[in-house]
Parts: sequence; C-alpha cells; structure tokens
Amino acid sequence: MKITSIIVEGVGKFGTRSEITGLGSGVNILAAGNEAGKSTLFRAVRACLFERHNTKNEVVRNLATDGVSLPVTVTLGFEHGEQSYTITKSFMKSPAASLMRGTTELARGREADEMVWELLGIAPSSGRSVDEAAFGILWVEQGQSFHVPEPSEAATTALNTAIQAEVGTLVGGERARSVLSALKEELGQLITDTGRPKSGGPLAEATTRLDVLQGDLADAEARLSVLDGQLVELAAKRSERARLSDPALVKEMTTDLEAARQDLKAGEGVAALLSQFEAAEQRSKASFDRVERHLLDLHERRARIDGDRKRDAELREASTPLDAQEQAARVAIRVARGEIGALDAQAEEEEEQERNLQRLATAVARAAARESLARQQHGLEELEERLVRNAAGLANNHATTAVMTSLDNAERELSILTARLEAAAPEVAVELGANGAGYVSIGETTIVSNVVQAAIDPLTIRVGDIATIVVSPPKAPNKTDHKRRQELQKQLSNLIEDAGAGSAGALRATRARRQALEAEAVGIQAEISAVGITEKSPALAIERIKTEIEKVDALVAEILTQAKIDALPTAEDIAVRQDALRQNRENARRKRQTLDGTIEAQNTILSNLADTRGRLVGTLAEIQNRLDGDLTILPDADRARLIADANAAVAVARDDYCTKAAALEEQRHKAPPHEELERRRIRVDRLQNALESQKSRLGSLDKDTANLEGQIQSAGGDGLGEKVEALRQERDLTLREVERRKARVGALVLLKETIEACYKEQRDRLHAPLRRHLQPFLNDVFPAAELELGDGFAVAGIRRNGPTAETFERLSAGTQEQIAVLVRLAMGTMICERGQPVPIILDDALVFSDDDRIEQMFDALNRAGQKQQVIVLTCRTRAFAALGGRQLSIVSNVAKPTLA
Repeated sequence: MKITSIIVEGVGKFGTRSEITGLGSGVNILAAGNEAGKSTLFRAVRACLFERHNTKNEVVRNLATDGVSLPVTVTLGFEHGEQSYTITKSFMKSPAASLMRGTTELARGREADEMVWELLGIAPSSGRSVDEAAFGILWVEQGQSFHVPEPSEAATTALNTAIQAEVGTLVGGERARSVLSALKEELGQLITDTGRPKSGGPLAEATTRLDVLQGDLADAEARLSVLDGQLVELAAKRSERARLSDPALVKEMTTDLEAARQDLKAGEGVAALLSQFEAAEQRSKASFDRVERHLLDLHERRARIDGDRKRDAELREASTPLDAQEQAARVAIRVARGEIGALDAQAEEEEEQERNLQRLATAVARAAARESLARQQHGLEELEERLVRNAAGLANNHATTAVMTSLDNAERELSILTARLEAAAPEVAVELGANGAGYVSIGETTIVSNVVQAAIDPLTIRVGDIATIVVSPPKAPNKTDHKRRQELQKQLSNLIEDAGAGSAGALRATRARRQALEAEAVGIQAEISAVGITEKSPALAIERIKTEIEKVDALVAEILTQAKIDALPTAEDIAVRQDALRQNRENARRKRQTLDGTIEAQNTILSNLADTRGRLVGTLAEIQNRLDGDLTILPDADRARLIADANAAVAVARDDYCTKAAALEEQRHKAPPHEELERRRIRVDRLQNALESQKSRLGSLDKDTANLEGQIQSAGGDGLGEKVEALRQERDLTLREVERRKARVGALVLLKETIEACYKEQRDRLHAPLRRHLQPFLNDVFPAAELELGDGFAVAGIRRNGPTAETFERLSAGTQEQIAVLVRLAMGTMICERGQPVPIILDDALVFSDDDRIEQMFDALNRAGQKQQVIVLTCRTRAFAALGGRQLSIVSNVAKPTLA
C-alpha cells in the first residue's frame, strides 16, 4: 500500500477543504511548526481507514472543528496491488462512506468500511473497531515513539506469517500460537492467571458447591455430636444430684461445723486475756525507760555545768590584750592616709600640667600637617576638573555598547533577509551598448557598465528620455521576509537618528571616540582610588581637606589663647617638660605603693583582731546560754536532792516491770499458739463454705437438668442421622467432579508449559528473520551492536562493546526512542518483502536525538524508504532539513473536483 493523497474538511483547525500535496514513494516529510495540524491529520487518516463511518466515539468527536457545523470528512487516496483506490468517509453529521477504484465506485456505507479492511488484509473484531494489524506497529502517533512496538493479535499473526515463509513451520510459529490460544481460552474458563478457580467457571462452581456441602455436613455432624453429648451430660448431672442430696452426708457436715465453732470460741477467749497481760507489761516497761532516761540526763547536766564554768574563765583571760593591739593599728592607718592625701593633691596639679602640654603637642602636630593638606587639596582640584570634562564628553556621545549591539544585530539580520530575498527574487540584467554609458539609470543611479541586480523592491529603469521601465517583484512569495526587511530598515534609521549620527559609519566613529573617553574615565578613577578616595568624585574629599585646614587654624588659635602665649613652643621643649612630669609621677607612685602596703597590713591586723574577738564573744555567749539552760533544770542548791529522787524512782519502776513480765510469761504458757487459732478459723470457714457450696450446686444441677431435658426434647425429632448420611453421599459425588476438573486443568497447564518451553528453545530461530532485517538499520545508528529480543518480539536489551547486555529500561530516553523506531522499520521491511507493503508513519518522532545520532537515523529512514513509503511528520524544520526525500505541504481552500 502507498498513500497518494490526503484531503480533509471540518477536521480540527482545517475547517475548509485542505490537502497534503507531494506524496509519493520513498521518504516523505511534512515539516511545519507547532499547532500546524500534523497530528490531527495523522488521526484523521487512521479514522478514515479503521473507524466505521457511523461511529461517534471519542476519537471521531475530537476530530471535529470547533464552532463549525460541518461533518468530519476525510478522503484518502492509495495504491494497492497496482490499482488506485480512494476511500471517502464523513463522520458525525450525515455519516457516509464510499470506496472507489479509479473512477468506479466499488461500495458504500458499511460495505465500503469492510471492503477496505478486506483489501488491506485486516478484519473487524467482535466490537465496532478493528485490529489494525501491521498498521498498528508501523503508524506511530505523537508521544508513542519511545515505546517498543507491542504487536496486537493480528499484527503478531502477520509477523509470524512472514517468519514462517522464511524458516518454515516451527513450534512457536503461527500453528503453535493457535494451539496456545485454544489452551489459554479453555484455561481461562477454568482458572485465573494466578491459578485460582475462575469466578463463574465450571471449576469454581463445583468448588463452591463442594464448600457449601462440606459446610452443611459439618454443621449437621456438629449438631448430632452435640445431641450425643447432651444425653451423656444429663445422666452425669442426675447421678451427681442423687449423691449430693444424701441426708446422712448433710447431717455429718452440720455436726462437724458446730464442733469446730466451739473449739474456735474457747481459743479466742484465752487469746483475749493474753492481750491484756501484754498491754500491762508494755506500759510498765515504758515507765521504767522514762525514769531511767531522766536519771542519766541529770548526771550529764551536772558534768556539763562544771566544764562550762571552767572554759568561761579561760576565755575571758585570753581577750584582755586585744584592745591595745587594735589602737596601735588604727594610729598607723591615720598617718599613712594623711601622706596619701598630699600625694593625690600633687598628682592632680601635675595632671593639669600634662593636659596642657598634650594640647600644645596636638596643636604643634596639626600645624605641621597643614602644608601637606594644602598640596593634597591642589592635586584633587585638578583631578576634579579633568573628571568634569570627561563626563561632559560621555554625556554628549550616545554610541553605547547596547546601541552598537542593536546596530550589529539589525544589520546582520537585514543582510540575511536581503540574501534570502535576492536568492528568490527575479534578476534584472542591463547590458549597455557601445554608446549606452550615461543614458541608462536604475533608480537615482546612472549606470556606466553592465549591471545584474535582484529585484527585491520595485525598480525604475530610465533609458534617457526614450522610456521608463518599472520592474515589480511578485507580491505573494516571501511576504513575511519583505515585511521584516522594511521593519529592520526603519529600525536602523531610527537607531542612527537617535544616536545623533548621519550613517552607520559615522555612528561607529562616534563609538571609537566614546571608547577613548571611557578609557580616560577609568584612568581618572584609578588615580582617585590611588589617593584613597572611595567616592567617584573628589569633590567631597576636597571639602573635607578645606574643613580640616580650617579646623587646624582654629585649634592653634584656641590653644594659644588658653595658654596665654604668642607662639607655639617647639616639640622638643614640650617633650622635656613631659619627661619631668613623668619622673615626678613615678616617684609619687612608688611612695604611694609603700603607703598602700602599710594600710593593707594594718587592716589585716585589725581584721584578724576582729575575727579573734568575734570568736571569743560567740563562744562565751554559747557557754552562758548552755549554763542558763542546765541550771534551770538542775540548780546548784537542789542538785543532790534531785539526783537522789531520780535514783529512788528508777528502783520502784524496775521492781514493777519485773513483776508484770513474770505474769505475762506465765499466761503465754496457758494460751494456745497463734497457728492453732488460725487453723481453727480455717476449719470453720472450710466446713461452712462446703455446706453452702453443696446447697448452691444442688440448685445449679436442678436448673441444668431442666435445660438439658428441654434441648433434648426439641432436637430429638429432626432426623439428624439420616440427613448426615445423605449429605455425605452428595459431598462425595461433588468431590469427584472437582478432582476431575482439577485433573483437566493440570493436563492443560502441563501441555501449555510444554509448548511454551519448546517455543522458548526455538525463539532464536523464530527471531532470526527479524534480526536479519533489523541488523542493517541497527548498523546505521549503533555499529556492531546487537539487540536481544524477548517474547512477543519485545526488546530485552542491547549488546554493544562487551559481553554484558544493557537492559532496555536502563537506556536513555533518546536511545530507547531510536531503538523503538529501528525495530518498527525492520518489521515494516520484513512484512513488505512478503508482499504486504504498509507505509510507515512517524508523528513527531526522534525528539531527544542529538545532532550526530539524528543524522544516522536519517540514513536508516532512507534505507527503509527504498522498499516502502515512509511519511515523517515533524515540527523541527531545521533539524530535519537534512533528511531529504519529498517535501510535503498543506494547501488550504482546495476546490472540490467538478463532475464531467
């Protein structure tokens, strides 16, 4: 098949009848900018061939022109089997279809749709669409060139048919694919891709039925088991109740409980009497401890009173010489402070003299720097004058860098446009005769020799007074370039006029003068920076110097007035006087250090005396406080009596404690141990709980027996045994059916895996024809490289410079796209050689190819174009200029053919 014409109307941006012209054999390229409608035309061609004329699906709806109430009409001319055909389809409004061979109409409507598919070797599916077969892998829409072709069922059949024609019938060929397809179809009715029973299939239904039967059987068996258990449980509970309600057992338990209570009561009475004896013994022991502690306290206070009185006398004797030492230290401090006051007065007088000398020294130094400031001021004034002249020159010169850049860009673009227009414009040649010089003029220029000139603009040729010839170029071609050329000429004129120059040459001369001024300005700024001025102008620095000179003069006058002298002394005189003052200060500093040391030493003595006195006073106060407290409790006059009374009280308390302790020990021997009392309490509790538990259990047994009898009576007539047996038989039948279907699935899976294993073993032989057709294309772009193909003709990787293959997914987007296009070219060539030529159409492919790689891809496209038609749609006009082939164009407002 070869496409010869494409005409659309009411399609996207093509509201009027438009046609792609120039289609032919080999490589065809339609290069146009974005939004030119290339992808729309691609989709229109696909719809014309593969959509039914009466469809209203989204693909067709998206083709309609917005705002225009017209049908979507597509006319496609093509050659097939050395015959010329035309298929015309109108979609949406007034749907129609017509297929013609030459000038003879072959079919209309639905018949025309299906006859085209039959003619091209494709068949409709069960729905309203068709499997595009080879067209689906060789026609690549925008954005799909990055993906490796994934052949549909019909496309795979076409590829396998081409392969079998070369290598013969193989397992894994079309016949194997047919068997695998049948196996997959039957397996698809039984199980899912994961091996589970398929919902709604016979295996799933049998499995579900088996699960339901097993559930019903388990429920019936469980109910039968429960009934058997209830009968056993009822007999056990009746036996237990008869045993627990025996009168002899009840009487025995009641008698044992009463005896245990009597034993517990007797033991608790003896234990209560023992507790009274223990309390009396504890009170007597506490009284004895108290009087004994009182006696010990009196003895300790007597010893402490005697010791404190001795220590008080010793401390008072030690504090007597401290007063004389303190008086001597205070006298020495007063004398030293008097001498320090005299030194401070002398230092203040000398500091005033030092300040006066410092002010005189500052005035002398500032006066010495005045002459240098005056010279610096003169130099800066000269720099400022030069800077002002330079700035005035730059302000009056408008030939800036931006202006010159705009001039160069405009002249460059104008020269390119002029060259392009001259190349396309007609040439006017004037050849003068022997006496023709001076008689012929072109425009305002008189020519004196032969002239050949391109007629870009209208030319006026005057031949003396004989004739005037006007040559006007055609208006339609290069209209945009003419308009742009006029704009650039106007732009140049405005640019030169704004810069104040008469021509471009004058403007460049002005630019040279400005560059000299700019260099001079840089030099002046360097001189300004060299003298330490950060501002661009020295004016502020000059003002600062003037102000500094005025301050120097004012300072000298003020110092002379304050010092009451007529002239400043010399620096040497000031230095001598300052040295004398420094020597006096040093002597006074050393003397003051001595006096400060004396005061510090005496203060240390006073501090030590104060610490000693404080410690003595504190200790005496502590001793006196302790004596006052002890004498309050143990006065000297009552000391002997109080100690004797305490000794007598201790003897009485000791005798009472010994008596009560002996009585307690005797009572302990009479009372039962604590463990025995606890045992008697536990026995009473145990017997009482046993009697209560027996009564409670009898009530529970009566209730449980009544419940079980009711449940057994309600479940006894259900016929559970017969029902369980019937369910078991039905379950066994269903189980055999499930096993039979699972065996069928196992056999099918084994057969499928066996065929697929054979297919895998011979896949290299199956892929050999495609590899043979792919290798020349691959060598054009990736020399010495080899592609690895997987199942379904998928690209697994590429092996280039080593033994290890690079996986397809790890390649760059540009390389993936190039490989995908090369595989499609090889598939197209293989199908074409088997007598099924299909045109290759690429819409905006090779978008990520670099300059070198895209040149190699052009070679591959031209190689494919030698065997079949290749149509390339692209918006990259400059990059695809080197592709070669037929240049296509879109012509609008095409007139409809008239009937003869």
